[in-house]
Amino acid sequence: MAAAVAAAAAAAGLRPSATRRMSLAAAPLSPFATPSRVMAPSCRPRFPRLVVVSAQSNFSRVVQTAWKVGRDAVDAGTTLVPGSVPRPVARIGVTFVALSVALFLLKSIVSTAFFVLAMMGLIYLAFLAMNPKEGSRVDEGTNSSEDPVEEARRIMEKYK
Repeated sequence: MAAAVAAAAAAAGLRPSATRRMSLAAAPLSPFATPSRVMAPSCRPRFPRLVVVSAQSNFSRVVQTAWKVGRDAVDAGTTLVPGSVPRPVARIGVTFVALSVALFLLKSIVSTAFFVLAMMGLIYLAFLAMNPKEGSRVDEGTNSSEDPVEEARRIMEKYK
């Protein structure tokens, strides 16, 4: 393979250093394959550049992305409006319709979530009202003033 690269480089009139770079670039990038030539240490970067990415989301980026998506959606909706309507009026109309739909969907989701939470609370209260022993998990038979040693002795005698 190296001979073929060298012959192709000689035919193209490239220098030997370019030939070496081509043979290294043509080497397979598999972790199991070993390249036939290793670059000299002077060719490698001494300190690799590390890119540090924040793990937290950036709120301003989110707002900017939402603004761009909204603007693109309004532009796409404006192109659907007939040409007889002036573009500024069409843009305002499309924006108003998009905001109305978005607020309606948000209101529907929030009201559905509150309804589900309220129903869960009512069902739980009805369950507690119908089963008073299920609601309180306190053992009524044990007295906290008893000696733990006496209680352990009683349990041991129970299982003799």
